[in-house]
Amino acid sequence: MIFVAVGTQFPFDRLIENMDDWANDHEEKVLAQISEGEYLPAHIKWQRFLDGEEYNKNIREASVFVSHAGMGNIISAREQQTPIIVMNRQYKLGEHRNDHQAEGLKWMGKLDGVYTASTKKELFNHLEHIDQLIVADPENKVGSSELSSYLANFIKTGKR
Repeated sequence: MIFVAVGTQFPFDRLIENMDDWANDHEEKVLAQISEGEYLPAHIKWQRFLDGEEYNKNIREASVFVSHAGMGNIISAREQQTPIIVMNRQYKLGEHRNDHQAEGLKWMGKLDGVYTASTKKELFNHLEHIDQLIVADPENKVGSSELSSYLANFIKTGKR
């Protein structure tokens, strides 16, 4: 099962539509949390919101977690030992207030078990190789310290 989540602050119809397109051509079960998006999937099971327990259960049971480029989801995927593909919302497409997620993809992709995509083609390429995606090594604290340092610096200075 692939679990897809867009978070609770903004819809992310492009991600949901891309995953719905992918599911139309594949047998893999896909479950999505779509928030207040306008696009309603035809080929995947979806809910607008999930409670925390159900959300984490889906991450844990997924073969891969596909998400907006949110820090909380990356941390959750690493804790649940689930590979994550993150797709950034793009300012130029009206998906966010700025392009901080695009900037974040550069360092996110350096973390074990985190794969990045900014286009449908990149997303589909990762999905075609699900069996080759690795999870973060729980003994590898490098990724965790890099993530913590990045977050601490951002909170302190507001700069990425």
